[in-house]
Amino acid sequence: MDKLDAALERFVEQQDLYNEAYGLFKNHDLRPREQPHQPEVDIRIPLSPELLHLYTHYEMRDANAEGTLKMKNAAVEIGDAALLFFVAPEHLHRQQHGFRWIGMHEPYEESPSWTTSHVVIANFNDDPLIVDTSAPNSPVYAAFEGGEPKRIADSLSNLFTALAILIEAARSYGGEVKDEETYETKPEYLEHVEPLLNDLLGEEHTEHLFEYLSLR
Repeated sequence: MDKLDAALERFVEQQDLYNEAYGLFKNHDLRPREQPHQPEVDIRIPLSPELLHLYTHYEMRDANAEGTLKMKNAAVEIGDAALLFFVAPEHLHRQQHGFRWIGMHEPYEESPSWTTSHVVIANFNDDPLIVDTSAPNSPVYAAFEGGEPKRIADSLSNLFTALAILIEAARSYGGEVKDEETYETKPEYLEHVEPLLNDLLGEEHTEHLFEYLSLR
């Protein structure tokens, strides 16, 4: 898990630097735990070794969810371009509604088209970020606009490294990644991050990540 630990440390560092300078949310982030904590996860949700490690050593902090029925999650800002929400492990079951489980009321039915080893860990504009818990290193997929999931990272560690790269670059542009008039991603931002992400993820996965985050 050394690679995942390094990726998470880098991600938290960039998250904190960005939030301190430009962040819109307080106490609504991903934090390392002081002590490992066994996560509370519905027994029907499969966890890969990497996901278990993440939830054991990191907390999705959400002050606004405390004492409410709100689904607890951590907000991850990528400048003014994207806002992702990473759900807390105790609410993973609820995060699967509309994907693995379908229907308007309990008892929900399992979708016949959903792969049960796929776990939605986060969302962007209600589009799911998915971990394949049955595959080595926990590869990550994203589905957008109701389409088939596309791979964006070969491992959970690569996902968090990619997010760190995107956040660090957004900070260097003062958090302003989108053109104010066209709301298209600034070309100089893409030119900054694309070579780094291509080296990390590969060109095809980078393109899928850009598509998922509406960066291009």
